[in-house]
Amino acid sequence: MSDEPYRSYIVRSFDRWARFYDPFASLFRVGPLRKRAVEMSGVGWGDRVLDVCTGTGAQALEFAKRCEDVTAVDLSAGMLAVARKKDKDNRVRFLRMDATAMGFVNKEFDVSCISFGLHDMPREVREEVLREMARVTTGRIVIVDYKPPRSRLLRALYVALISLYESKYFSDFMRSDFGGLLARCGLREERESAAWLGLLRICVCGAGGT
Repeated sequence: MSDEPYRSYIVRSFDRWARFYDPFASLFRVGPLRKRAVEMSGVGWGDRVLDVCTGTGAQALEFAKRCEDVTAVDLSAGMLAVARKKDKDNRVRFLRMDATAMGFVNKEFDVSCISFGLHDMPREVREEVLREMARVTTGRIVIVDYKPPRSRLLRALYVALISLYESKYFSDFMRSDFGGLLARCGLREERESAAWLGLLRICVCGAGGT
């Protein structure tokens, strides 16, 4: 299967949304969630951090408050342009890069994070990205994303509502087996924290066998 249709779709969508993304995201008040993700990562000042699918850089800039070596990657040039404007002190190295084939050596980073990125990917790409993160990370991997309600009715309503503005891959992500995804990528969940009345999750993972 070629991933090119996915990449073209994502780049077009996020380049178009780049100017409006932060004002829209501010409605959901996820700032405390990003701070908690950094805290749960256990990152220290001397650690090397990678933020994958960084978008406008909110999570990367939050990490940069705790450590001095932060790299962030994304496919969308438009989103990265917004992120660089926000980074007035040049605290983060922003790179345009495909997260399924990152140009980093094995175990280059101590901590890696992907926030609100996996739900914008088809299943095959999700696995490729997580395997790449595991390859380049020596310590913890932090995942921040939507979490489906247990109730079928609530889940259906939740998916219908969020699908109004999320990508076409969102509904499949919500139906997928998150634990199975981690296992297939050689990751083991160390701990998880719920937010937004249990509708969002912060999951901290380690590479299996380490």
